[in-house]
Amino acid sequence: AFGRSARTSEPSSSRARAPLPSTGSSPDMSGLDASAAIAALQSQRYFDGVQLVNNAMEAWEERFTSGRTDLPATEKLDVLRRPEAFLAQVGGLLDPTLKGELAQMYVLRARLLNGLGAQRRGLVDVDAALLLLPGDEAILKCKQEIETASQSAGPAEGGPKTPTTIITGFLGAGKTTLLNHILEENHGKRIAVIENEFGEVGIDDKLLNSKSSVTEENVIEMNNGCICCTVRGDLIAGLKKLHKQTTGKGKPLDGIIIETTGLADPAPVAQTFFADDFVNSHMELDGILTVVDAKHILEHLKEVKPEGIVNESVEQIGFADRILLNKTDLVTPEYLDEVEGELRVVNRTAQIRRTAMSKIDMDFILGIRAFSLDKVLEQVSQGFLEEDEHGHGGGHGGGHGGGHGGGH
Repeated sequence: AFGRSARTSEPSSSRARAPLPSTGSSPDMSGLDASAAIAALQSQRYFDGVQLVNNAMEAWEERFTSGRTDLPATEKLDVLRRPEAFLAQVGGLLDPTLKGELAQMYVLRARLLNGLGAQRRGLVDVDAALLLLPGDEAILKCKQEIETASQSAGPAEGGPKTPTTIITGFLGAGKTTLLNHILEENHGKRIAVIENEFGEVGIDDKLLNSKSSVTEENVIEMNNGCICCTVRGDLIAGLKKLHKQTTGKGKPLDGIIIETTGLADPAPVAQTFFADDFVNSHMELDGILTVVDAKHILEHLKEVKPEGIVNESVEQIGFADRILLNKTDLVTPEYLDEVEGELRVVNRTAQIRRTAMSKIDMDFILGIRAFSLDKVLEQVSQGFLEEDEHGHGGGHGGGHGGGHGGGH
């Protein structure tokens, strides 16, 4: 999966360094030496550090609950996903040693989340630590630091990063039509379009043949200054190559657009911007755009999936920062209102724009600074920063409203 290969070790110099936890220098975290997670915090490998603490907390939960019959019913991973509820259930059964272990893990995870920019979720973990150790000065100081970071959050320090938009949507929704507009029209922006080789139709070959020149294998420059490239397999390697051919040669981009496949869950692509140091240093996730087929989206949303199977259309809409409600010319205004109402059940915050033939102003999808890790964790997937057998965020049942689809 994306986000797990080609990971580099160089630090993300554009992020402010977070202070170390004060709850011990390098104690044991449920069998995992905390020094590894602290080292990740020091070197600003925040995503890696979160994975280490997550694994330690899962092991702690399993160790605590194993073989016990005196515990109230809790869900697996509640210690991570619902800390306040978890502690309300079992807090009275924890001895001082267990409270200290768990508090330390919550504080360390909070500092790592702060480094990722998820201050609101970090404060949830700090508050859990304070439930375990009320009045602890080190934890109170940590909370104050994260609150200050939240209030002063703004553009990252250091060199500019290339804003990157992920475009997702079902087959036939109009993604390729949108990409062809971007590559053909004179909108005044130098944009790179990364096309997935499994796209529904592919970028218009006639357009590429008549209005382009090949500058590198799989990298094509259009007459309007935009770049089109096909990435087969490793997205991270493709992004590095694109950076080398553009910014690396003194021809920086105004933005990058990544097209995902019709059935793609955007989560692993989004994780790439936190999991890989090179990508994190040179690019930032600007927003996720979901293109919706107004005529057929309701049948996708209401499709009942087998237990444990994700409804991809719900996932795509849930992650969206912007929604293009496309093909509006094929349905009535009354039906469009019904569709918008259903979209709002899944995603209450994304801006929705009605379009025909995917015609949209570039300012609606680029340079919008709309992606919020806190929003994803709160509204879409509590497991976004957790690893599962696919190597990316699990827990897809973590917050889509309305219960569309069997997976939610």
